[in-house]
Amino acid sequence: MNTAPLTPEDAALAGELALGLLSPEEAAAAQARVAADLAFAEEVAAWQKRLSPLLDVDAAPVPDSVWQRIDAVVTHRPVQDNQPGKLRIWQAISLLSTVAALAMGVMLFTRPVSQPAPSAPAPLVAALGNETGDAALTTSYDVGSGTLTVTPVSLNTGKLYPELWLIPADGTARSLGIVAQDRPMRINVSPRLRGFMTQGVTLAITPEPQGGAPGGKATGPVIASGKTVLI
Repeated sequence: MNTAPLTPEDAALAGELALGLLSPEEAAAAQARVAADLAFAEEVAAWQKRLSPLLDVDAAPVPDSVWQRIDAVVTHRPVQDNQPGKLRIWQAISLLSTVAALAMGVMLFTRPVSQPAPSAPAPLVAALGNETGDAALTTSYDVGSGTLTVTPVSLNTGKLYPELWLIPADGTARSLGIVAQDRPMRINVSPRLRGFMTQGVTLAITPEPQGGAPGGKATGPVIASGKTVLI
């Protein structure tokens, strides 16, 4: 069985297989590679593990209004790069954000009728990534509670630590803290920063020393970024 290291394109292909983006012919070829390539098989399994919390909801009809809102977000999201390989990476990231939003919609609309949920603000979601696809994650912000859920898709900063930044219209980056590289986590956004968490704000990741950027000023390059959209 092949155990050669994976390239970014290999990792993207594994994600596309897990997300169901491949044509039947491509999916068959990728499944054959799973049986012959241990590293590729492990990457596919890792993608499936990352996706499982988002997909672990009971199947139920979703109102047309939810589909229309999700479709509008995906349709109008700007394409980052038109090269075929990079475009499919961004499609995968966009689909992951959509799945997260859809899961939230399903959970909202499948609550018992006898216990109607109070009206809640729509969540803000974002897909963060770069042109090479070697750093990608999604976020979902609950406006009511001020909780930001961060789900890494592909994130490795080596001996440094990924720090999440909020960059509003004034251009000043404000730290939201260090995030996990291998599992979803929740961040309780401080009250002084919640006013900046609005549609269209930029979120970004930089690699920083343990404990975060000294003095609250980023020292590493931006390795992933994206803007929030309202679902």
